[in-house]
Amino acid sequence: MTQSVRKVAILGGLRIPFSRSNGVYAHKSNQDMLTATLRGLVDKYQLHGERLGEVAAGAVLKHSRDFNLTRECVLSSGLAPETPAYDVQQACGTGLETAILVGNKIAMGQIEAGIAGGVDTASDAPIALNERLRKILLDANRAKTTGQKLAAIARIRP
Repeated sequence: MTQSVRKVAILGGLRIPFSRSNGVYAHKSNQDMLTATLRGLVDKYQLHGERLGEVAAGAVLKHSRDFNLTRECVLSSGLAPETPAYDVQQACGTGLETAILVGNKIAMGQIEAGIAGGVDTASDAPIALNERLRKILLDANRAKTTGQKLAAIARIRP
């Protein structure tokens, strides 16, 4: 059985400008930045409401809240919500790896078109807390009065 491999072409691209950590994107999350880029791509190439074969993207430094990062971004991008999306996580090569994955699927005839990308911000690093501090912060968040909040925060010890 002979399978023909189709040619693959990159038809366009878009990115947000590079910036130093803790600079203009200091209060932006990976989701904020990837969604903005996808929206810009949808606008630039008039993809509003289009269902693509897939969107593959990801980040290396991800919060647990970003467990489905690319899917959440696609749902806010203007693409058809039925567009499949998934995350990839590879140090220093997420965007390149997603381009290879999408390109291979196009070459094999599994999809017609897709989007590949990557995003990372060190300004919004996923800092994990120890269990004791986590419980104190949750108690402070659940507290009803200022006194209860202060009592919870007073349990923090350096």
